[in-house]
Amino acid sequence: MGRLGDELKKYQRILIDTNLFIYLMERHPQYFQVAREVFEQIEKGQVYGITSILVLTEVLTKPLKDNNENLARSYKAAISTFPNLSVKNIDNNICITAAELRAKYGFKTPDAIFIATAIEEGAEVFITNDIRLKNMTEINCIIISDYLYPQ
Repeated sequence: MGRLGDELKKYQRILIDTNLFIYLMERHPQYFQVAREVFEQIEKGQVYGITSILVLTEVLTKPLKDNNENLARSYKAAISTFPNLSVKNIDNNICITAAELRAKYGFKTPDAIFIATAIEEGAEVFITNDIRLKNMTEINCIIISDYLYPQ
């Protein structure tokens, strides 16, 4: 287990941003190992993973645009069946919390929805690679590029 795996031991519930799914599924040359470490922890039940249903919109757009039906199908299957991962719908509370985050920080709507989902679902940390989200005070944020393996 790497440094990120050790860090995740501090938490019981984590929210996963879209970029980690992309790094894992498309085997990103720089971020695949770190993303895999997060998903292994979820799969083993060492931490409970949460994401927003919005993840489907975000991960499917490029494969559908590129007519890559196999990748689109793989994303749908992985997200809907991954062990110890809950995909949460967007409800009124999430929308209100997202609006508050947008007003306070100027986050884009998708980012605010993911963070609001984390807050409303009681996640202790939000795992992303978007450094612009690090300075919020409502929830801890792990930036995975801080945990890259040496090349």
